Amino acid sequence: MKTKLLFWAGTLFLSVHAYSQVGITTATPSSTLDIRGSIEGNFREITEITGPYTLTNTDYNVSFSGTSNAVLSIPSKSATDNTAADFRGRKYYVSNNSTASILTLTAASGDIIRLGGYGTSTNTYVLQPGTFAVITAGGANGWDVDTKVDWKLVDMDFKGPILATPQNVPPTPGSYDRYIMTDSPVTVTVPFKGAKVELIFTGYGETTGSAGSGGYLKYYIKQTGTALAEYGASNAQIIQDQWYNYNGTNGPRFNFSTTYSVTNLDPGTYTFSFAVQRAFETGTVTAVRILGSTGKAEVYIK
Repeated sequence: MKTKLLFWAGTLFLSVHAYSQVGITTATPSSTLDIRGSIEGNFREITEITGPYTLTNTDYNVSFSGTSNAVLSIPSKSATDNTAADFRGRKYYVSNNSTASILTLTAASGDIIRLGGYGTSTNTYVLQPGTFAVITAGGANGWDVDTKVDWKLVDMDFKGPILATPQNVPPTPGSYDRYIMTDSPVTVTVPFKGAKVELIFTGYGETTGSAGSGGYLKYYIKQTGTALAEYGASNAQIIQDQWYNYNGTNGPRFNFSTTYSVTNLDPGTYTFSFAVQRAFETGTVTAVRILGSTGKAEVYIK
């Protein structure tokens, strides 16, 4: 009888300790694990990744500081059977501390990286320079990522209007010549690929000519600097205005406004200008003038 009592007492003692709360630097823990102090986790600095590097169970804090774009692979999703292969809740803290290199987090085939909100769950997630993510092992979905997804303004330029002298637009009906509005060019710096440039151009002008004269005005965005481009090229203009002079005495006035986004630019400095083209004119057109214009460029990263 005494042996049985001792056995049950020992079992109860072990049970209490097995399911009790554990405290570190505290005698009265209030959670399953209560740590009143700092926590250390393994730290790994990655300077270059020649091939995809896969995180392991010994990784915790990972810092990437490479000089070229790289891929960081995430282990296959956890089991959900409470065995040794079940590591749901495991976390990795990943920081992209490079100056201009992109770090792409890639899940195993068939797994997803879930962001939530308006973010779409995909197999990959891109960490831009200066950003970080906390990756948590989930269940059937694979991995959850916790990171900032808001766009941040990093550069801006604004120009115009210069009202002293009207800008005469030369006649170029039927050609691909563009007249760049002198008070519209804006210059910004793109820090790395993945940034977004938001452009806003506005302005107004006037035309003069005989009664019954008319025509079209087509608008384009010219890009110079690190790479050359024209948005609205090949007759696919950004916007288009049509004008008509009824009496020949009071030339019609017009205004214009457009917003345009440019993405996937290589790092560098770019100048964006608003350009106009006279086209498909009828009657006697004396002049087409830009009386004032403005340009604004904003560079966003996330």
